[in-house]
Amino acid sequence: MRRAILPMTGLATVLVLAASACAPDDPEASPAPTPTAAVDPAVGTDPGTDLDLGEEATVVWQPRADLTGVLDVSVDAVAEQDESVFDGWVSEVMPDARPYFVTVTLANAGEADLAGLDVPLYLRDDQGTLGAPWTLGGDFSACQSGPLPTPFAAGSESAMCLVYLVPDAARIRDMVFEPTEGYDPITWSGKVARPGTSGGKRNEKKG
Repeated sequence: MRRAILPMTGLATVLVLAASACAPDDPEASPAPTPTAAVDPAVGTDPGTDLDLGEEATVVWQPRADLTGVLDVSVDAVAEQDESVFDGWVSEVMPDARPYFVTVTLANAGEADLAGLDVPLYLRDDQGTLGAPWTLGGDFSACQSGPLPTPFAAGSESAMCLVYLVPDAARIRDMVFEPTEGYDPITWSGKVARPGTSGGKRNEKKG
């Protein structure tokens, strides 16, 4: 049975691979970041900081007016995948996509429970487009991408695998924490594992 890859519409129980952001009108474009309120990052890593894969940043954002999130974030590894990783799944959002699996470690360094929230961590491709992670459901075990676990109280920590898709003609440039438009992003870059290899080429730093 082939399963569809569809944008999320609130049907949390449907077994689909779904966009965590609303799908754009252009089927070749990545999901756009969801605007969030800006937060004074005095307690976190300075905006504009460039990090290597495996290095940790403390990030601050306000997903809604009554909630401030503080996370220790490490983007640990990035691996490009063959399109065959989605055999049996049909993408109606981005049929010609280049998949990436991104391993991250997230720890709640604040006081609020961040259960079920989407972290504004995006893949930026070499065309300058930001792509949001995709939420997976059902039995796709290769990379069970999704929002933060429930519950995710102060002191909680989770290692997660996130799925990103970019147009087939593009490749990853870096990973970007950008909670709101106009925020000078915190970025991670490093070696990307290519399909069938254990190594990879080094990403370009943002410039």
